Amino acid sequence: MCSITLKYLLIIALLANFSEAFHWPSRSKVKISTTNRLSNNKNLTVNCNCNFKRKDLIIHVIPNGETYEFTVKNRIWPGSTFCSCRFLFDDQLHIFSVYHQKTDKNVCLGHCQWEITESGPRLVTYNDRGELDSRWFFWNE
Repeated sequence: MCSITLKYLLIIALLANFSEAFHWPSRSKVKISTTNRLSNNKNLTVNCNCNFKRKDLIIHVIPNGETYEFTVKNRIWPGSTFCSCRFLFDDQLHIFSVYHQKTDKNVCLGHCQWEITESGPRLVTYNDRGELDSRWFFWNE
């Protein structure tokens, strides 16, 4: 066997061993849900935009008590997945970040559950004991 062939075989063997030892970061999926918790049986209009798509997701009208859900994949580059939504009710437009990989990946644990109210969005999470641990936010104007 010529020396060039042996070199190539050695390189292939090294790459095979390296690929088994090296694990690429996972592109885990995250479900994002927004539930309409507005008072007086009001409808909620939602339009979301995520940085991995060139256009907005479809506009949805969510009846009171109902939920709109969509799924995103985390990018391999840490912290680069970002989604924000525009919420319209009472003739007022509110914009809020519903998912940012850098800050929410370890908070939502695969499912960001938002309840939308007049005073602001509420992130519904559960602690490691399975107990409710929700967080209230103000609207970004």
